Amino acid sequence: MIRFLALALGLTIGVAASSAKEAAESRVVTGALTYTQKIALPPGARAMVRAEGRFGVTLGETEFAGDGLEMPRRFTVEVPPGLSGTVRALIEVNGAPRWVIEGIPFAAGAEPVALGDVFLNPVSPLAFATDFICGDVGVSMGMLGDEAVLRAEGRDIPLAQVETASGARYDAVDEPGTSFWSKGDAAMVRLNGRDLPECDKVRPPAERPYRARGNEPGWYVSLDGQTAEIVADYGEITREAPRPEARAMPGGYEFDLSGADARLRVEEHLCHDDATGMPYPDTAYLALGDRELRGCGGDPADLLTGGAWQITALGDAALIEPERLSLNFLDAGRVAGSGGCNRIAGGFSLSGEGLHFGPMASTMMACPEPLMEQERRMLDALEQVMAFDVDTRGRLRLLAEDRQTVLIEAARP
Repeated sequence: MIRFLALALGLTIGVAASSAKEAAESRVVTGALTYTQKIALPPGARAMVRAEGRFGVTLGETEFAGDGLEMPRRFTVEVPPGLSGTVRALIEVNGAPRWVIEGIPFAAGAEPVALGDVFLNPVSPLAFATDFICGDVGVSMGMLGDEAVLRAEGRDIPLAQVETASGARYDAVDEPGTSFWSKGDAAMVRLNGRDLPECDKVRPPAERPYRARGNEPGWYVSLDGQTAEIVADYGEITREAPRPEARAMPGGYEFDLSGADARLRVEEHLCHDDATGMPYPDTAYLALGDRELRGCGGDPADLLTGGAWQITALGDAALIEPERLSLNFLDAGRVAGSGGCNRIAGGFSLSGEGLHFGPMASTMMACPEPLMEQERRMLDALEQVMAFDVDTRGRLRLLAEDRQTVLIEAARP
């Protein structure tokens, strides 16, 4: 939901991030735009397809207009090889967004990507919208016609403003127990009596924090908002420059920090910290003057979040109905899943020393004893986890204190 409006606005007014068309090599992403509504589009309709990578960078795009847009309509977008991204599409009629697809992910690699049929959904964009993320739930607050609306979990909820001592508060018109209360860049949302985690305003991708770091000599680059900070040689070198736009290249992204006599290159390759062994999603290279320093980039939590993991191994014992065992790392340090019998939920924390799980709560269902025993072993294993890794097959490995013993192994379904 959050990306719907951003896509509509970005494509409608033609605002795009850095283009990646300079790359000599490319891969193709193909598919066919379609929708379930059995109506013909007028001649004034226009369709746009965009592949978007990290940092808000446009990897490639194409558009069709002026021919009535018969559906399905095939498309081809060229993107640099070695980069992951998402495909987004929009159909406008007389300049107004009418159908949209929020985003279809594709993995890094060099091989062509065939998406097949891409189904778009009707959309009514909110005016003056502000997007928030509340834990793992995205919400938008804006105007739909003359009415204030909270867009959450696939619904548009009409709101009325009420008096409050601070911030701006709105209560749902016809839904007791639903409200929106904003204070600066944060907000509190209640849906049908259920309080969501504290909500943070969504920053544009080009302004989201990013950090790369390395050892021997110690260095880091911190990109935050509009500023880039460079610290090297364990603090003996400190420089600052305006945050540049990222430029896509085959396999990675480049930040030109020439104002600080530096250049940062980020490649989408798994990296391990030299001192702690902590895995990071990116390999980073900092050109500082005539030196090139190597390190890791990104947030280790990004390797864990982004969808449920299905457990494929629990110690050495054979699994019973493994499709029922899962873990889903959510934003804000929360984890949920299934032990094969009961739903489980709790917290997790990441530090320079590794990964740790807090106490797990679970439902109280009774199951056959073999399943109950397997669930107890899973909960015991989570208590012993001290670190994690991701292997070359993309499988998650939760490790014991010795960093060698694999307590739990999991894979994306």
